[in-house]
Amino acid sequence: MPVPDWLRTAFAVVVYWTAIAVGGSVLLADPTSPLAAVPVLGGGAVAAHAARTDRLVELGYAVGTMWLAVLALSVGAGVVDFAAAPDGEIAPLADLPGVAAAGTVGLFAVLVGAYAAFARRSARRDASERD
Repeated sequence: MPVPDWLRTAFAVVVYWTAIAVGGSVLLADPTSPLAAVPVLGGGAVAAHAARTDRLVELGYAVGTMWLAVLALSVGAGVVDFAAAPDGEIAPLADLPGVAAAGTVGLFAVLVGAYAAFARRSARRDASERD
């Protein structure tokens, strides 16, 4: 039984939106913080734009790029905390409000920048194929 296109699109949007919301708010110590609106609402807007413009593949690459940034940030913070605290105590960076805010907005900026870059690259490729 074939799955309708609208259902596949809706499922992809929900999966990407969830990945954006979780990844973008990973630095927030309090999940009910008003700052959680940045990845949740912003991720919804980006996912809706990708669905309307048929750029879900590009959004998937952008979400992967954002998660690579989450990984790099986590590893980098762990290395810095380990080097700064040689006795082995790792202080949670998410408890610092400035770091959490900058990290949350920065991760969303990585997502939007990567989405724009992948969409631009795809549009150039589509234009060169038509010529």
